[in-house]
Amino acid sequence: MRIMITGGAGFVGSHLALSFKRDMPHSRVIALDNLKRRGSELALPRLARGGVEFRHGDIRNREDLADAGSLDLLIECSAEPSVQAGLAGGDRYLINTNLMGTINCLDHARHHGAAMVFLSTSRVYPIASLRDLPLVAAETRFVIPDGITGPGWSARGIAENFPLAGSRSLYGATKLCSELIIAEYVALYGLQAVINRCGVVTGPWQMGKVDQGFIVLWAARHLFGGALSYNGFGGTGLQVRDRSSRR
Repeated sequence: MRIMITGGAGFVGSHLALSFKRDMPHSRVIALDNLKRRGSELALPRLARGGVEFRHGDIRNREDLADAGSLDLLIECSAEPSVQAGLAGGDRYLINTNLMGTINCLDHARHHGAAMVFLSTSRVYPIASLRDLPLVAAETRFVIPDGITGPGWSARGIAENFPLAGSRSLYGATKLCSELIIAEYVALYGLQAVINRCGVVTGPWQMGKVDQGFIVLWAARHLFGGALSYNGFGGTGLQVRDRSSRR
C-alpha cells in the first residue's frame, strides 16, 4: 500500500506517518511538506529513522503532487492552522493552501483512484453561535446544564449537526468550504473520503504558539519561564475541552 500524507512534517502529519509505517511496515509512506512552518524541519530526522520517505513539496502546486506519483491513500493534513491567520496579512496563502490546495489533493486522489482522509477542524462552527450557548460556571469548568438542549448542542457538548450559519474566521471558512467540495467529489465521482473535525490536538513534538498548539506553549512557559495570560470568559480558566472529569 502506498500512503501519502500532505503536511507530513507537521505535528499531526508526522505522527500519522510514523504510526502508519510502524503498524504497516511493508507500506510505502510518503510525507510531503513545504516546511513553511518553523520547527517542521526538526521532524525530518524522525521521519527518516522511522522509514518514512520525505518529499519537499507544496499542495498549492499541482506539479509537486504529480511528481509524488500514484497512491492508494492520501491523508490531507497540510494547512495554515491558525484561527488568527489573515488578520494581519497572509490571507492569500491561507486561502490558496487550505482551499485550493485541498482541491489539488482531491484531483490527485481522484486521478489515481485513491481514498482520501481530510483533517478539518472544530473551527467550522460559527463563533457567535458558540458564544451564545447558555454556559454556567461550575466548580472546575463551564457547563451546559442538564436538560437544556438546542439544535446540535446539549449538556454533552456540540454535535456535528450544530448550525453552520454565521462567520467563523477565514481559517474555519476555508476548512468548511473544503468539506463541501469533498462532499461533491464523493457524490459526483465516487471518491472514497472521510472528514475528521479535530480540535485542540496536542502531544510530543508540537511547536506551541499562542494561536495554535497553546497547550504545549503553556507547558513550555511553565518549564522554561515566561508570562501567560488568560483571554476571554473572565480569565477564570474554566473553558475546557471535554467533560472527562465529570464521568
